[in-house]
Amino acid sequence: MRQQSRRWMKITGIAILSIMVLATAAFQIFFRLPIPSYTGSIDLPGLKKPVEVKTDKHAIPHIFAKNHEDLFFAQGYITARERMFQMDLTRLAGRGELSELLGEKTVRTDRYFRTLGLYRAAESEYEHLTPEAKMAVDAYTRGVNAYISTVKHLPREYVILGAKPQEWKPADSIVGALLMSYRLVSPRSIKPLLYQISVHAGPEALKKLLPWTPAFAPVISGDLNPFPSALEFNFPGSLPKATEAAIVPMYSPIPLRMRASNWMILSGSRTTTEKPIFAGSPDLEASIPSLFYMIHLKGPSYDVIGGSIAGMPGVHALGFNGKMAWSITVGNGDNVDFFIETPNPDNDDQYLTESGYKDFVVINETIRIKSKGGFNEEKIKIKISRHGPVVSDVMQGLPDHCTMLWPALMGRDGTLSGLLGVNRASSFEEFREALSTIRGASVHIGYADVNGNIGYQYLTTFPMRKSGENPLPMPGKSGRHDWTGFIPFEEHPFALNPEKGYLASFNQMPAVGNYYGTSYFLFERAYRFEELIREKEKFTPDDVRRLQNDTGSHVAQIFIPLISSACSAESSLAPHIAMLAKWDRFIGLGSPEATLFNSFITHLIRNTFEDQLGKHMVDELFSDLHVSIPLQWLIRYMDANTGFFWDDIRTESTAETRDDMIVKSMRDAVHELQGRYGKNADAWSWGKVHKMKIKHPLGSVLPFLNLGPYSYPGDDFTIHAGWWKRDNPFEMYSGAAIRIIVDMADLSAMTIMSPPGQSGHFLSPHYSDLGKPWARGEQVPAHYTSAKQLENLLMLMPPHGQ
Repeated sequence: MRQQSRRWMKITGIAILSIMVLATAAFQIFFRLPIPSYTGSIDLPGLKKPVEVKTDKHAIPHIFAKNHEDLFFAQGYITARERMFQMDLTRLAGRGELSELLGEKTVRTDRYFRTLGLYRAAESEYEHLTPEAKMAVDAYTRGVNAYISTVKHLPREYVILGAKPQEWKPADSIVGALLMSYRLVSPRSIKPLLYQISVHAGPEALKKLLPWTPAFAPVISGDLNPFPSALEFNFPGSLPKATEAAIVPMYSPIPLRMRASNWMILSGSRTTTEKPIFAGSPDLEASIPSLFYMIHLKGPSYDVIGGSIAGMPGVHALGFNGKMAWSITVGNGDNVDFFIETPNPDNDDQYLTESGYKDFVVINETIRIKSKGGFNEEKIKIKISRHGPVVSDVMQGLPDHCTMLWPALMGRDGTLSGLLGVNRASSFEEFREALSTIRGASVHIGYADVNGNIGYQYLTTFPMRKSGENPLPMPGKSGRHDWTGFIPFEEHPFALNPEKGYLASFNQMPAVGNYYGTSYFLFERAYRFEELIREKEKFTPDDVRRLQNDTGSHVAQIFIPLISSACSAESSLAPHIAMLAKWDRFIGLGSPEATLFNSFITHLIRNTFEDQLGKHMVDELFSDLHVSIPLQWLIRYMDANTGFFWDDIRTESTAETRDDMIVKSMRDAVHELQGRYGKNADAWSWGKVHKMKIKHPLGSVLPFLNLGPYSYPGDDFTIHAGWWKRDNPFEMYSGAAIRIIVDMADLSAMTIMSPPGQSGHFLSPHYSDLGKPWARGEQVPAHYTSAKQLENLLMLMPPHGQ
């Protein structure tokens, strides 16, 4: 019996082991099938001439074509090989059709984008493209469809979801540009927050919280303002109230959050190479695959490398084209307004104007929702007034019948055409001319060229408003708050070759002006940069790399003296105050002080504002980029030990001071960290708690598709930024999405980085190969001047006899 038992145990063990081996092999084969080859030859109907694709060891393609149509055809095809599922999610989001693929989870998202009408705008935009841009979009579309029609093994996400990609259309590329513009528009999310603050705390509180600029704030160009300034706003009479309930985040499989970014440009007068050094770093929410696809396009009029948005022809967020480099940062410009319409009580499809009732434009659409038995349908009715679509049903925190006005929805956004023009620009004048056609985005775009020039252009379609700024939804019936036009592009801030020898953007105000409206600019990273740029006269390329990776905290420099003073009599806090006093103020991986300080600032914001604004509003301010706004409020009022916001109105018998709030917040921070990690401060080190997990759109269901966590230095307010979630301390969720450094004296030394990898195919060696180098602040060679020498060669060929 024992021998028989042992025999059966052995057989069972072998069977289990065999099943495990077979399952592992099947898993590997399943996920490796769609991974493309980077060598060989492929016949593609639609090509006119052979196209060479050289690929480096990180799968960055360098495409060489003899004509423009083949160049963009090849870009569409090569991008789709690595990113088809990502491209599909982007266009489905823009179309409002995600639920056809992902089901009930994305119905809110589809209602949102159907109501906004991005795809309607994209279809209209296509008809107004320049001939050059239309050629690029059409060729790119044919390239994507060549992949869809010839691929043997679709990305595994389609197999898992039981779906396949539809034919690509030109408007699918254009809606990607509109989505990019939309995510770079801050008032779309800030103005509903201000409205909620007005509802909860009242107009007098809100007046104290409107945008403020400190004296001598470090603007990008021009003279500094020796006086502080704040937005002034005459509040209308009573506004209708919206629900004060917590705003529920809308699920979206594509990142919609904005983030802080930077670019730094030093002229030859400030470098050891005597030529400009250009460093760009757009910071956005990380995703799998990266939002940007690094690519080099070489054709008759193009020789451009940089970060493209998968689904769009050309290079976009940053790049270099043989003559000049560029990079973008979020501009925070006030180019969105909300209006409260008055419906006709006898006809809900009409709204009141100064000349009587007018008809809404009514669009009836159907959302198809994937279900177990097939598809369900939901009918939606979209209304559009002269002030844009009615968005209050899909955007939380707004009054009823509220519309949104944004220039990109008014026709001819121009983003795609403008960026393709930048791809070909050979001078600052051509660079500005290309940008002058763009209407939707709000960005600072830095510039440097091989001839030694440096510059930048601020780009926002500033509305001219009849009655001044509109930080809140305003009554639409009288027309008194309407737009009358836009500030001419020529009057937007820009600079060329400033005397100081450098330009740098950290999302701060571009230049002193009176037309920024509800723009909350960030200055703390700019202050830090000004400290660093004064440290020496000449900078090497390696110095610039260190600038890009700097984690010195100007915020800590401001608050540590206040903490030391306020807590001097608190014996229980003495060891922790001593820690901070000795701290070098860098948010480094080995720093427990960085964790303590970040916890302190978070508690100080909550303790200061929660009593008057409400917990749900503070929670919302802690989301997205908004955490920088209450920090600005703290800095604005920190010089006074007593004041409106320092007093906790919930304690009627006591008038709290700033120092009281500081002491309470330090106690709360120590209590939080000891509760989470224990009393040994070594366990608080920033690198042990501040980590980034990069998530796949299906990662909540299939967590093995996610990557990380990666320890990452920096926080929300350092040049090397690592934004973290206040509702899940200290999980990081945004950092450098793509970076480039160009030394105009040595183009062969150009480097680039976009995490976590070029490929969207799980188990591809390029799915995650850039994750760890990115977390260390590294970049990889761009091979801009040596691409022809790369070993991997893929030939894209017209079919024989074509």
